[in-house]
Amino acid sequence: MRSALFVFAVACCVAAPLPAAATAMSLGDAVSYALDHSPTIAQKVAAATQAEHMLAQARGNAFPTVTGQLQNTSSKSSNFQGAYGIIGSSQQSVFSQNTAQIGTNYNLNLGGLSLLQLASAKASAAQAREDLASAEDQLATTVTSAYYAVMQKQALVTVDEADLAYQNALVRAATVKEKAGVAAGVDVLKAQVAQTKSASTLVAARADVQNATETLAQTIGASLDQTFSFPKTIGEPPLPKGSAATLESIALHVRPDVQAAQDALTAAQLTRKGFDRELFPQVQIGASFGNQLSPTNVSYGEKPGCTPLGSPACLMPLPRVGNPGFWALSATTTFSLPLVDYGQRHTERLSDDAAVTSARQTLKQARTQVEIDVRQSYRAAQTALAQLAFAKRESELGTESARIAQLQYARGLIALADVIQTQQQSVSAQNDLVDAQIAYVNAIVKLRVSTGTYDAQRAVADL
Repeated sequence: MRSALFVFAVACCVAAPLPAAATAMSLGDAVSYALDHSPTIAQKVAAATQAEHMLAQARGNAFPTVTGQLQNTSSKSSNFQGAYGIIGSSQQSVFSQNTAQIGTNYNLNLGGLSLLQLASAKASAAQAREDLASAEDQLATTVTSAYYAVMQKQALVTVDEADLAYQNALVRAATVKEKAGVAAGVDVLKAQVAQTKSASTLVAARADVQNATETLAQTIGASLDQTFSFPKTIGEPPLPKGSAATLESIALHVRPDVQAAQDALTAAQLTRKGFDRELFPQVQIGASFGNQLSPTNVSYGEKPGCTPLGSPACLMPLPRVGNPGFWALSATTTFSLPLVDYGQRHTERLSDDAAVTSARQTLKQARTQVEIDVRQSYRAAQTALAQLAFAKRESELGTESARIAQLQYARGLIALADVIQTQQQSVSAQNDLVDAQIAYVNAIVKLRVSTGTYDAQRAVADL
């Protein structure tokens, strides 16, 4: 019986669907997953949501609010004189009153404080959204770098596999020459040394791929067993159109960090303008209209011709006298001026002035940072593209020279040491090509992000 249960359990496990980690992620999927699971992004989202809530509250303070109200008041007492006992009137033992009304309240600041606070809240909300966008861009750059680090390790594995195959062929050629008596036995040993070194390098390269893959999974917040899908070749996206000066001008107008710094300055300036709020009176305006009815105050009379008189069945409510509807208006004007505040107003003004100065300097620094980001990113992308062209040529020449050297050695035209040296140069050239390809892709992504014209997902959509 236990054996049967064990077989059934194994069969269920085999038939069960694979976990989510078995679904391979592309670069776009990895960026999306990272955006959904990053604690930094979650904090930025919470801050942006809080700022939107504060903006909604500021709107409620700056503009009239309209509320609807349904209210029922009920009371019941026995032998209780209440507040009217002093004038000889007794309180009703049973009392009920229903009220339905629509009303509005508006705190009018004649100095415009509420409107200044609303504008400041708008700037703060915009700043929070732009901080979120900057964090998303930074995360996209980090994930892209980790993703292409895996591709770089995979490409190096391919290079090392080709190198090992080359060394294997070289060992076979040295062995044949030794048996033919045209090469010394030491050539076989030298070839085997190079072969062993290549095999060791390949083992390390494969381990590097696993390490880089786990690092990528950790970067996006996924399980370390998460699998990824990679393109067969490393792409070469084109440079953005326009000169560095054009891209710099665009970035200064659309970069989230510049806009956030500008909004922070605006908020600080509006806060400073609200310093004079107490020089103006505040007017509280209220208005309401509705309907009010007390069922316990309804009068009853005898139905004509109904018997027996005085029975509940013969009672009927008398027609209501008057209109149950009502309206009310109110206005309260308050003017207050602090006479003794122990320096609160003075220090508040100094604090507001310092905040404006700080925000202005931050904006200046943000603009300078954008300029240097775009210039250096554009220059780096151009340099990486030029180096990629050289690396391609270097790899082609290295591969061809290694092929020719192997043929020359097999025919006894060159020594084994020359072949090994030529192959080392070829492997180095191929490694340089992989490094150049990865450097160019990372430079393009960084340039796109630095211009501010791409969001986190569009920046890597075509890679």
